[in-house]
Amino acid sequence: MEDLPALVEVVQRRLDFLETLVGEPLRKHELVDALDCSRSTVNRAIDELEAETLVTRETDGYRTTLTGQLLSTGYRRFLTAATDVDAARDVLSPLGADADLSPTVLRSADTYRAAGPDPYRPLERLDRAVVDADTVDAALPTLPYPRLLDRCRAVAAGGGAVRLVMDDELYRHARTRFPADVASLAGQDGVEIRAGGTIDVGLVVADGTVITLVFDEERSLHGITESSSPEAVSWGRDRIRSLADAGDNVGDELAGLASASNAGEVGGTEDGAAGGAADGGDGERDGRTAGRRFVGTTGSVGSETLASQGFLTLDDDRLDGNPEPIGPLRAPASFAEVAAGYVLDRTVPGETGRYSLDDRLFEGLSDGRDHLLVGPAGSGKSTVCRSVAVRWHRSGRGPVLYRRGDSEEPFTAVESLRERISNAEGDVLVVVEDAVTPAAARTMAVARGLAGRSNVSFLFDARRDAYDDPDGLPLTPADLAYRRRIETIRMPRLDEGEVERFIDHVADVTGASLATDSAALLGTIRGRNAGEPGSDPGGRDDSDDPATAPATDGQGEVSRLIHRLASAATRPGDERGTLSSLEGEIARIVSDLDERPPPTMDVAVLINLLNVAGFDDVRSLAYVLLDAGSARDAGPSRATGSARDAGSEPTDSEAVRRALDRLEGTVLIPESDGSTRMVHEEWSVLFLERLLDREPEPVVARRVGRVLSRLLSLADEPARRSRIRRAFGGDAPAIDDIEADPVSWAETTVTAVYDVGRSYPRLAGLYGRVRYSWIDLPEACPDDLRERPPEWITRMYIDAGDLDRATEALDAWRPASAAGEAKRQRGFGDVARRRGEHDTALDHFNRAITLFEDTGDREGLADAVRGRGQAAHFAGEFETAYEASSRAYALAASLDDPIAVAKSLMNVANALDAMGDSETVIAHYRLAHELFQTYDDVHGEANVSTNLGVALRRRGDLSGARRAGRRALEGYRTVGDTHREAIVLVNLGAIAEQRGELGTARERYRTVESLAERTGSEPHRGFALNGLGSVALREHALDEAERLSRDALAAFEGIDADHRTAMVSTQLAEIAVERGDANEAERWLSRSAELLDDHAGRKRTAALNHVRGRKLRLQGDLPAAERALSSALEDAESGGFMDLKTRILATLGQIAAERGENRIAVDRLVTAIEQGTVYECETGLSDASDALESLVPDHELPGADREATGADVVREAIEAVGSGIEIDDDACRELAERWRLVSQSLSARQG
Repeated sequence: MEDLPALVEVVQRRLDFLETLVGEPLRKHELVDALDCSRSTVNRAIDELEAETLVTRETDGYRTTLTGQLLSTGYRRFLTAATDVDAARDVLSPLGADADLSPTVLRSADTYRAAGPDPYRPLERLDRAVVDADTVDAALPTLPYPRLLDRCRAVAAGGGAVRLVMDDELYRHARTRFPADVASLAGQDGVEIRAGGTIDVGLVVADGTVITLVFDEERSLHGITESSSPEAVSWGRDRIRSLADAGDNVGDELAGLASASNAGEVGGTEDGAAGGAADGGDGERDGRTAGRRFVGTTGSVGSETLASQGFLTLDDDRLDGNPEPIGPLRAPASFAEVAAGYVLDRTVPGETGRYSLDDRLFEGLSDGRDHLLVGPAGSGKSTVCRSVAVRWHRSGRGPVLYRRGDSEEPFTAVESLRERISNAEGDVLVVVEDAVTPAAARTMAVARGLAGRSNVSFLFDARRDAYDDPDGLPLTPADLAYRRRIETIRMPRLDEGEVERFIDHVADVTGASLATDSAALLGTIRGRNAGEPGSDPGGRDDSDDPATAPATDGQGEVSRLIHRLASAATRPGDERGTLSSLEGEIARIVSDLDERPPPTMDVAVLINLLNVAGFDDVRSLAYVLLDAGSARDAGPSRATGSARDAGSEPTDSEAVRRALDRLEGTVLIPESDGSTRMVHEEWSVLFLERLLDREPEPVVARRVGRVLSRLLSLADEPARRSRIRRAFGGDAPAIDDIEADPVSWAETTVTAVYDVGRSYPRLAGLYGRVRYSWIDLPEACPDDLRERPPEWITRMYIDAGDLDRATEALDAWRPASAAGEAKRQRGFGDVARRRGEHDTALDHFNRAITLFEDTGDREGLADAVRGRGQAAHFAGEFETAYEASSRAYALAASLDDPIAVAKSLMNVANALDAMGDSETVIAHYRLAHELFQTYDDVHGEANVSTNLGVALRRRGDLSGARRAGRRALEGYRTVGDTHREAIVLVNLGAIAEQRGELGTARERYRTVESLAERTGSEPHRGFALNGLGSVALREHALDEAERLSRDALAAFEGIDADHRTAMVSTQLAEIAVERGDANEAERWLSRSAELLDDHAGRKRTAALNHVRGRKLRLQGDLPAAERALSSALEDAESGGFMDLKTRILATLGQIAAERGENRIAVDRLVTAIEQGTVYECETGLSDASDALESLVPDHELPGADREATGADVVREAIEAVGSGIEIDDDACRELAERWRLVSQSLSARQG
């Protein structure tokens, strides 16, 4: 066997023979049957195997030799290992070559990646394996999720055995980050905890399952493998045992932490006021990242207790407190102020009068139903939640556990909360503000786990923007599904009745007399002016027709109302009190602060930023501006470039203290006990916005960069931290948090301060430009985070609708990685698509797709592919759109992302509809709608309703289309999407136009035009002008129709929207036909055909050929006209475009009449009238009616032969049409009466 390669080749090629002959010997003819091969193949195989002594001939046939058995068994093991390793390749990719892992543990393993919008699937598999296990052995380099400790403790408490091995870093982390949970586990019988060394790969063996956990460089879970193979389980258990033997027993030491942690108690100070922190207000935080609302803390002994994670227990002492009657008029209300009646019980109009929102929530919660309160910032959600909590406590039903929105620590103590609820007496109410942020999301899992218990109710509140964006929700699929079972209530919009109640309430608590008109005040806070589209002098928002309701979204309404009333009440001699808007008041404050000595304005900017970013201890962090007079910190304060406020003189602690004192009563609200609390978040947002309005953007950006750079430098500079300590006499908890883990603090703080702009895109100017940034990131900031600010700033400008700045940011962004370049190209695509530059968008999305494929980012790839499909659709490339949307669907399904699946289905339906596929379009839409509804995606439901309405209108179901449009309009107004609201209004205008309600159609299009002018949307402006031109054409106001259509043409040409330009060109050709100008019509038709090229859908082709047929009829070429119209009719019928079909039939009938083919003419015209009546196609109905009526005089000529002229056919057709029209249909009543009279007259004359 010197020729080893030949031997291996024989084993590889003849492995099936070797394995078959391991048992009893077989003859050659038996091998033919056993292996289903030819006799010649058997002969060659046996010859080769005998030559290598791998088989031997015996009396009863051939048998594998010992050498053959050893080689075949070894090769089969290699193939099995290769298959297993190849299947796990993606999961194992972060591991180095020296990782201690055997292929045995991968035997027949399933793999799960922690990727996509559902990164929880690996954890769910892990949790499922551990939850019911009797024995758990684990070796971990990091904790994949805190619940694992809870699960292990439950196993031990049930009499099972647990062995946990932690590497050194995890052991140190556990002692400081979650001592309560690890101590509780260590104190259980049957638990062994060991620590030491380094662990490359996590292993968990739960009974008969072994799970391998692979972490990336940042110690985030990358993926898992899961195997139930006995060999894999045995290897995993042996490996854990060897690691345990090499480590130190730390169980007793960890168990001793329990006395220090006091796990499970719920307490806390009153509303965070003692440290000058915000009370939480509406708890409005964006929740896009885990860095919100727990920045500045890295944990200490006991940080995993419920108290440290934001939960407090409502008690009498907390309700007694120090209530301030006017406190809720300036800052978020404390529990004591709620209990004292200093806040207003919100009411909602109902069928029998107004009803209390508090009552509705209290009654539902009392019945054991979980509720979720959703509303925009500044709508009063947390005040309602606190009112319900106070009422529950006073009712004596049971304890109230309350987690404020400003809680610093993320909630992870799941088991502690469950135990606290289980051990409580009576009915428990758990209230969680900002429930859909990463910091609080796991409370939803607790509620889901306790859903079957009648003695516990959960009340969540959520910010509307976060709740209505399922792509950004930090919830597992199980939690998303459970969200549908929670009764969701939207915060009511203010109306005149509620404003009147607020006026009376403020008058009561302040003792002031407020002579204010509620209707005028409501209109003022909504920013409406008389005469604007959608405005109502009475401020009413209860229109029966949602299409005419005001296009406002309720953002900050209550905050603005309270401010105006507070101003009037606290300035009794000021007749203009109610005229002092919140914005006007803040403008005055900004102007005043800018005139104060430094560092007043810098301190004001910093603490307002910190307030919006979610920091609590803003007073101590303001002292970061100490010694701010260095050249490094100097910068201009005004456009003149002076450095007056930049700190030309060194800033001492007394200067900072004086600056903070100057802010009391504005940003900082003083309490009677000497403490302060922060204003509402909305106040701080408006302060920063006013700063951008007042000074040149570069000046503001430099000031913001200066103060934020100094804040972030605390992570790198111990000397700065020491100066702040000295200013506070050594007691500075915020500095303690930084020093405990500077890297973690830097990461969460950088993310949080940029999240301000991501939550409020109109503040994008605070961050400067990508090309130059005044914000210096600290050295402690992780490298991967350093590449994110350009991406974030770009997205801010895109979301703010400032596409020029977004383009500038993208041009300046120079990513250091292919992954960053992929996101940059996707950003270019998003901007181009929003501009209507669809071909350009396609190019960028294609580049992004290639880069995402190269980097293996399947989530980014799915987004880019979906964007490509949308851009292709609007570019008129419907086949490309269909292909891209189908691929996006496949990617979404592979990522187990139900929302992305629904979006892709909707885009597939859009493409099919444009291509005229009438069979499956509606089914696609309904399936997508069902998915959106299942996962409570209001915005997605509205999108589907919009597209469904368009499809139904094209198919002539105007009633269904109008219902779908109204549902979409309601959904968009619910989530505050005015961009898509305009699209729905265009569709509703088209419906009204088709029904002949031209006045209503014009009103819709005018409203869209107004919205487009305010938002700067050229596509919407083009649609509005095109619709107005169409209305004028129907009214035969041809000059106006041409002017409006040309304006629409210019709008679409300006954004290179060829498909839309062709639509308008076709309309201009129709106008030329109405003028009798065939040459002009041909010019426009040729342009339309050129623009549509070879990617026109059936609707555009049908419309083009319809006008072409009318033009040929005008020229007298009736055969050519009929051919063009017949082609148009075929496309309209195939695509289900009923309005167009009716009009084409009417024109074909007219041509038949002109050719003297009366029977054909009558047949076509009657069909047009019947379908026009059924589908409410007023234009086609009118054309057909006029043409049919014109045939009557021809049959009444003296001496005419009735048989020859077909008068009976005409009369019978007219009578059939007259009797077939629904007399109660307003749209057809006049026509029906008209035809009945004509029929009767004709019958009388012919009788």
